[in-house]
Amino acid sequence: MKKIVSLLLILALCLSVFSALADVYSDAGFIKKIPMKPKYTEAVENHGTLEKITYTCHSYALEALNPGKEIMVEKDLYVYLPYGYSEETSYNVIYLMHGGGEDETYWLTEERMGKGTVSMLDNINAKGDCEPTIIVTPTTNAGRILTEGEFTGLGHDDGVRWYWKELREDVIPLIETKYHTFANGDVSLENLQATREHRAFAGFSMGSMTTFCVTMNDLDILAYFGNYSGALITAEDYEAALNSEAFKDLPVLFWYNGNGSGDMAHDEHQVVFQTVVADMPERFVDGENCCWVEFKGGTHAYNCWLPHLYNCLRVFFK
Repeated sequence: MKKIVSLLLILALCLSVFSALADVYSDAGFIKKIPMKPKYTEAVENHGTLEKITYTCHSYALEALNPGKEIMVEKDLYVYLPYGYSEETSYNVIYLMHGGGEDETYWLTEERMGKGTVSMLDNINAKGDCEPTIIVTPTTNAGRILTEGEFTGLGHDDGVRWYWKELREDVIPLIETKYHTFANGDVSLENLQATREHRAFAGFSMGSMTTFCVTMNDLDILAYFGNYSGALITAEDYEAALNSEAFKDLPVLFWYNGNGSGDMAHDEHQVVFQTVVADMPERFVDGENCCWVEFKGGTHAYNCWLPHLYNCLRVFFK
């Protein structure tokens, strides 16, 4: 009798543990509950490398506001290279954007959220839970203006709406000639289009709006997208862009949408996602090439955005 009771207690404990794990992870391996398990934010022995790059480019947003003027700026971005980075390996790339009021330092530098982000990246790479991936954190901000003259300044979201052009013309060519990606150093339009399945863009809050704008303009050179905490765009505009002559035959290989039930951007983001999936069943199948992941009690905060990035790494480039 005692043995039976003991076995029943062990069985009950196993079921309890399984239930807890099921609450944290979905069938897709997504983290479904915050905070993340400690094992993915603890330091590991083998660390990736963080590099800072300074570059010069047009300020496409300022030039749009000041027709006829060429306005050059100097900007910075950060690059995370996974441990063991080698020129003998081809790497996928996620271009990862910050939110409003932040900049290129947010995700990766120790002065901001870099300790947690880099630890998660080190862990997920060490455990082989994702494909070898380079993370690039640029900025939608104007940068240091190099051109003399008087210019109309940027509004709150002008840089966001025009960032797709800087990404296309400057950032992707810069990164994918310097590092060994699947483009193999060839950043011609034809080759970037041919290698789109090895390139992703994601961001939170205003960075999520940037992701929508990038999807609507750069779908020919990227195939994976992550929207965290916000849309600030209509489903109709999004659908029109995807149905355009240029993009109508290009698949979105995965569209990740993450939010928190208590996030200020929850409702408008969810409406856009649900509307697009309902209107475009030939393009999006929930659970196959798109998803909505919602953290109960989650707010507009890093402790939600980091698990969303983890989830994207688990499902992108598969």
